[in-house]
Amino acid sequence: MSADESKSFDHYYTPEHPELGTGPVSIEPYVSPEYFELERRCVFRRSWLLFGHVSELPNAGDYKVRDVAVFGTSIIVVRGTDGVVRAFHNVCRHRGNRLVFDNGRGNAPAFVCRMHGWAYGTDGRLRGVPEQDRFFDLDKKTCGLPPVSMEIWNGFVFIHAEAEPAQSLREYLGPLAIDMDGYPFERMRVVAEYTANLKANWKTVLNIFQEAYHVATVHRNVVPTQADVKGGSARFVHFRLHGQHRSASLPMNPSFQRSPTELLAGEFSLGFSTGTPNDPAQAWPGMNPAGIRDFAFDLNVVFPSSVIDPAQGWFFSYEFWPASVDETQFVTKIYFEEPKSWGQRIGQEFTIVQVRDGLLEDLAVLEPNQAAMASGAIDSVILSDQELAIRHQHHVIDSILRTARSNSEAATTAKLHR
Repeated sequence: MSADESKSFDHYYTPEHPELGTGPVSIEPYVSPEYFELERRCVFRRSWLLFGHVSELPNAGDYKVRDVAVFGTSIIVVRGTDGVVRAFHNVCRHRGNRLVFDNGRGNAPAFVCRMHGWAYGTDGRLRGVPEQDRFFDLDKKTCGLPPVSMEIWNGFVFIHAEAEPAQSLREYLGPLAIDMDGYPFERMRVVAEYTANLKANWKTVLNIFQEAYHVATVHRNVVPTQADVKGGSARFVHFRLHGQHRSASLPMNPSFQRSPTELLAGEFSLGFSTGTPNDPAQAWPGMNPAGIRDFAFDLNVVFPSSVIDPAQGWFFSYEFWPASVDETQFVTKIYFEEPKSWGQRIGQEFTIVQVRDGLLEDLAVLEPNQAAMASGAIDSVILSDQELAIRHQHHVIDSILRTARSNSEAATTAKLHR
């Protein structure tokens, strides 16, 4: 499908969504502890969050542990000996001790509590209790690890705070999943991962990755001309709002002249330096739904705080894990297929390094951005048409919180009139 010429580089997108408005946006959501607490209770605890990818757990006993501060818990995701991936709270049923003390990955045939030796299988079942005869009416069948709601879509592992989420993961993703279906996510594997703990609100961190307005200035050293289109600006095109989620596509500069190193890397491996063939028949499915020419990658924001960006031959993901109103752990992962030659591996490595250097440029501006907003010098931010994704994000969250406040007030009024 060819791109609709009206949805091009010079098109204005915000007027198509009058419900989002065009005025300044308050900075309260970035600096208010009360607002953050509402987000934690009404947004994050009711949403599916990207936890990882099945390629990170290839073998039986492989596990991944993360402190999920916004849920107030630590979570283990593990592949059992039966090959099934499951999620559990990282807590012993005996006295509530943590089973795995460190975040990260590992492999274990069982999880054994360091305090008293209770042992759990990779399926979560309680397998062993020292001095079991000293307990009263202990039923091991009912004392397994507390489960966490978890579902897998196209190889991505998502978790949910609620024991019985209102929607399945597929229902939650809705049309966004349809846009990405067909992309070979499951046959890809994580080849690089970067983590940064930032003194910034999670939306401050997310925002720079859902607009291209910053590219010509922030990335003038790493990619000075690669996405620098028409007079010093990079722009997303073909914005797509999918309920709470959002997508857009980023074209490359058609006049971009690759360096000798980039040309060599492109010969060996598809990656950021190569772009997508303009012939749609050669492009991978599940991306670039408008069929735009000189395609670089799609932005896909899974509400509230996950990003999955597919490109030709590779993709990358972002996770934004809030810890407090001004603390966020940012995780990015780069995915490729298993290389079939050393040449392909070298090409992949070039893409990995280029993405890493670009991320360093992004992250360098975020903590000063947060500190300036928290200073009280300004009370709002001004958004351009190209920052439509940020405006949409504010609209969705504000709508959720308004509904929550209204329901709370209605419940209080009903209680007073009983």
